[in-house]
Amino acid sequence: MKIKVNKDLMMMMKKHILITGLAILMATAAFGQKKNVTDAILLMRKYDPRGELVENKKIVTEAKNYIDLAAANSETAEDFKMHFYRGQIYFSLIEIATLEAAENKTSTDESVLEAYKNEVVSSFDKVRNDPKESYKSDAEKFINSKADFVYNMGIIAYNSKKYQDAANAFLAAYEIKSFLGEVFNDAEVNASLAAHYAVEEYIEAKEFDQALSFAQGVSQAIPQNIDVLISIVNINLQKGDVAATETSINKALAIDPKNKQLYYVLGTSYMSKKEDEKAILALEKALEIDPDYNEALYQLGAHYYNMAVEKRNASIELDYKDPNAAKLEAEAMELFKQALTPLEKYAAQNGDDKIILDILYRNNMKLGNIEKAKEYKIKLDAIKD
Repeated sequence: MKIKVNKDLMMMMKKHILITGLAILMATAAFGQKKNVTDAILLMRKYDPRGELVENKKIVTEAKNYIDLAAANSETAEDFKMHFYRGQIYFSLIEIATLEAAENKTSTDESVLEAYKNEVVSSFDKVRNDPKESYKSDAEKFINSKADFVYNMGIIAYNSKKYQDAANAFLAAYEIKSFLGEVFNDAEVNASLAAHYAVEEYIEAKEFDQALSFAQGVSQAIPQNIDVLISIVNINLQKGDVAATETSINKALAIDPKNKQLYYVLGTSYMSKKEDEKAILALEKALEIDPDYNEALYQLGAHYYNMAVEKRNASIELDYKDPNAAKLEAEAMELFKQALTPLEKYAAQNGDDKIILDILYRNNMKLGNIEKAKEYKIKLDAIKD
């Protein structure tokens, strides 16, 4: 017996089968993408940055492949769980690249690390902006724990007087914290302190180029840190590179225009180049910031005095009929007068400085201030050798 099927019923059955098939297909595809996330998670459970590098690299690379598939699919592209693990995986790629470079004694590819960092930040930003905050605290805890671990490694290195290693660890902690858009102030302070001692060791060994390369690397990581810039200034001074010293000082002054020490160093740098007017302006700027700045008072007064002596000696060498002789003598006397103010202020604060007392005695004698000169001579003679 044949069963007669209504044509309309047949069409409805065909449509139902088609819809059901599509639904199964879509569910399978979604399951496939979620399985990619699961597979990535399961792989990362085997990852231990303290473990064997080759195996770790294989694990993280495979996990990356799975999580990238999930990130590229519309079904899981906005899934917060996927992004939480994607951030971890890309952070692990940074760890692997860093460890690999250390083991092979090569440099890391900064462009690759920056690309990895961007993916970490991108995924964790999505997680942290989730209205439900499903994985927000987990993402923050992950980054903070990584930053704290590296920071503590820096403390250990610092206490062991491995200052370069310490500075690098503190800088790494500073960088990791920035993944959350935060500034790790303690890490920056400690990095600059460790860098200072590392530079001192290089300078003591007269390894100036190594010192400069290291300090510039630190400055690149924390470009607004004035202490690191001052270290660079000191290295250039030790090298005797006046032009580089001036450049590094001006760079530092752009950040800290009220730093009297920088103006003082700039002034002494100009003095060594015989750029007298620039030297005077720089030292006067230091004294504008701190009118009682001893070192600047000393250098400015001594500089005026030395300039005066040079001009007077030049005038003596000329024929007395030469009009330039009188001109140079007048200029010398004016410089002797200008030297008095900073030198007298310095002497008021440093009454036992025999060099300055002797200069003040001679200076006043040249200016005809006999009674004043006698006062300084008495003070000078009263100081026992």
